[in-house]
Amino acid sequence: MEKRLRLFALILSIVSLIVLSNCDAVDAIKGTDKPEPEIEVPQVETLHPVLVNGKWGYITNYGEISIAPQFDEAREFSNGLAAVRRGTEWGYISEDDGTLQIPIQYRVAGNFENGLAPAQLPNDLYGFIDVNGNFVIDAQFDFAGSFSENLAPVRSDGLWGYVSTDGTLAINLEFSDARAFSDGLAAVETFEGWVYIDSVGTVAINTGFQVAAAGNFAQGLAPLQTGDGWGFINENGVPVINPNFTLAGSFSEGLAWVMEDEYIGFIDDSGEIVIPLQFAEVKGFTEDMAAVRLSRDWYYIHKNTGTIAFNTPFDHAESFNNGIARVRFGEDENTRYGYINKQGEYIWYPTR
Repeated sequence: MEKRLRLFALILSIVSLIVLSNCDAVDAIKGTDKPEPEIEVPQVETLHPVLVNGKWGYITNYGEISIAPQFDEAREFSNGLAAVRRGTEWGYISEDDGTLQIPIQYRVAGNFENGLAPAQLPNDLYGFIDVNGNFVIDAQFDFAGSFSENLAPVRSDGLWGYVSTDGTLAINLEFSDARAFSDGLAAVETFEGWVYIDSVGTVAINTGFQVAAAGNFAQGLAPLQTGDGWGFINENGVPVINPNFTLAGSFSEGLAWVMEDEYIGFIDDSGEIVIPLQFAEVKGFTEDMAAVRLSRDWYYIHKNTGTIAFNTPFDHAESFNNGIARVRFGEDENTRYGYINKQGEYIWYPTR
């Protein structure tokens, strides 16, 4: 009898070790003893791209097909219009009724902001079209980005500047690179390094030290890279978070991701690490959730606890948008896309 009990205990120990060895980092940060945030129910119906039998259409955030799958590629809606592709060319559909509002004819089609979108016809330059597909800013640029705060970065002959919504060159083409405007400022690269300019092109922040790379302002702070690493400055150009990091992203919902060596976590606006450095890759927080990669799998974490929201692993995961997030399994011809809600339940099971 005693021998049987010893044998049973030995078997139980082996099983326990096997189970524990498979729990890895996911169980370590699951934190089941911590309260989970209240699940928010989306109040407004929005449309999201979905792949069915090799064609893209759109579903609502409740998982109902709204626009039948018929496109080779489809993007998210912006300002009531979404870029869709058939073959090698793009057009735009309306969010109101799903009809093709702007004919499929462009080689490049950007997002609409301020009623305008950067676009390029085949064998032509970049310009900006209105919601009827008319070029209201002539095709004249080598490259053009979307509008933000009524200004859009454009490039011609290797130099960057900004155009306003009326088509005038608001800030001269004189920079090596240029970012979008946010919080009234934009990062631009000069021959001496990166600085921040205001909406009339005047240098608003010149830190006085060499800046190798600079990110967008959000919540009054911007990430930038010095010779010591990545840190953050405020809108007065004063360093407020020391450049101790290998890499850093902009703030979102009060937190910014930072990397030390090969691991990523999140800091608050005082620079304190509030979610430990443990992830291989992350996306910024939206709707109190962030997609994170542990080893080869993606998960979601809560902002207020930093713990895994649900144990389901994905091959890739995108940010939440109005209560749902798109997830992916497989690659190439076997790629499948689905959508989950904040409880980890599928509102659209993965299809391809």
